[in-house]
Amino acid sequence: MSKTTKVIRAGVTGVTGLVSAGAVALGIAALVTLPLPEFVGTAPSLSIAPVPAIQQRVCPGPLVEVISQGAEDISFYSTGQAQYSEESSEKNFDNFWLESPDNQNDALSAAPKIITVPPGVDAESAPLLAGNQTEVAATEALSGLAAAACTEPANDLWLVGGSTEIGRTTLVTLSNPTDVTATVTLEVFSEKGYIDAVTTEGIIVMPGEQRIVSLAGYAPDAIAPVVRVMSNGGQVLANLQQSVTRTLAPSGVEWVAPGSGLATQQIIPGVFVAGQAEHDRSEVGNVVSDLEPTIRVLIPGEKDSKVNVTLLSSTGKKIEYSANLPAKKVTQLPLAGIKDGTYTVILTSQEPLVAGIRTVQGADTGTTTPAAPVDPAAPVVPAAAETGGDFTWLSSSSFLTDQILVPVPAGPAPTVTFYNPANRTADITLSAQGQKDITLKVKAGEMVTSPLSADTKYNVKGVEGLVGGLTFSGSGIGSAIALNPANVLGSSITVYPR
Repeated sequence: MSKTTKVIRAGVTGVTGLVSAGAVALGIAALVTLPLPEFVGTAPSLSIAPVPAIQQRVCPGPLVEVISQGAEDISFYSTGQAQYSEESSEKNFDNFWLESPDNQNDALSAAPKIITVPPGVDAESAPLLAGNQTEVAATEALSGLAAAACTEPANDLWLVGGSTEIGRTTLVTLSNPTDVTATVTLEVFSEKGYIDAVTTEGIIVMPGEQRIVSLAGYAPDAIAPVVRVMSNGGQVLANLQQSVTRTLAPSGVEWVAPGSGLATQQIIPGVFVAGQAEHDRSEVGNVVSDLEPTIRVLIPGEKDSKVNVTLLSSTGKKIEYSANLPAKKVTQLPLAGIKDGTYTVILTSQEPLVAGIRTVQGADTGTTTPAAPVDPAAPVVPAAAETGGDFTWLSSSSFLTDQILVPVPAGPAPTVTFYNPANRTADITLSAQGQKDITLKVKAGEMVTSPLSADTKYNVKGVEGLVGGLTFSGSGIGSAIALNPANVLGSSITVYPR
């Protein structure tokens, strides 16, 4: 090939480049000046609704007393019987009972309870199901009112409450309603930090069984424990049973239920407080005595964080404060600057946290919530020991679905609390057979309380996105139950291709 040919070809190539550049420029100008047809691309997706399955709720069962069998060996025995209340949108629900080899009382009434309900014929959604239990103890070892919800099992649960210091007993109950063996690991934190105990690994819970272990064996002399329960294999329901003895007098017993889980915001509604004035503090400090109400908080991650606390009253008044909290150490903040009444407590943080609240009912403490209507058909609830008083642990609540069931068991002055974190007003209706509907209006950012009737089953509508709690409060006794959403795992999901 001659040099002339190369030059000609180079020139043609250069001209072509100039023409192409000009075309691009004209094209850009056209894009700027000429209107284009609108094309909106939509990613393909598929909404999948799970097939309605059998609904199951697990109740922790009756309270147990500790029986010493020597220096190290202990066993457990239940002397009382829990009062259950359950309700479903389907009427063919059934009851089963778990084996409890650690409970020396082998009566059927001593067994933990499971309630189940199958979906209706040709049902497109899972049936509603809910259950709650209460028990009043008045023995030489246990005294007080303990309430708990019957909830779904899970593989990862947080329990905020309890104590293993002198005079305090905390037990961990692990219920496995599945057909698969569960291997359970406990991670325990306290005011001293993470407790490294290799014995917390490998608690075997057989299918259809409940195991009971003493928390003191894993975290001795802990003033403020927080327990994480993780299971491999079968899912479990975990609860804490705490009891207090002061100078040989039983002074309260309570169930501690799993909270809403690790998150940067925790909401605890229905916090009822009495006799707070004598424990009021103007400064934010660490609460040590369990005679004082407190907010127990743990940031289990690696970073410290500032935690903002809001105490909201039913009148709309707010008290706010903040505290810088260390990671992996449990802190107990005071319920500072509030009067007796019912509150919603909101905690926010940049780092995920878990939280629970303890209130204290002295032996001479009266009812702090509105009196419930007298129901002559409701069972009589015996009073706890007059000398010891009681205490209540409140767990954080999850966001509710639009419709839930609230079966109220026997108990003094049952009261429901709803808090509305949304930016809209919520209109709530509570219906019970043979009673006039209760209608409540909850404005955005506010809370509302209402007395309910004991031993009554309520169908509640209009609570989507709200959080709620059910409390019981009487003379020297009290307890609380966080309301659970209905069938969260049964919601439809949207799937997108990669």
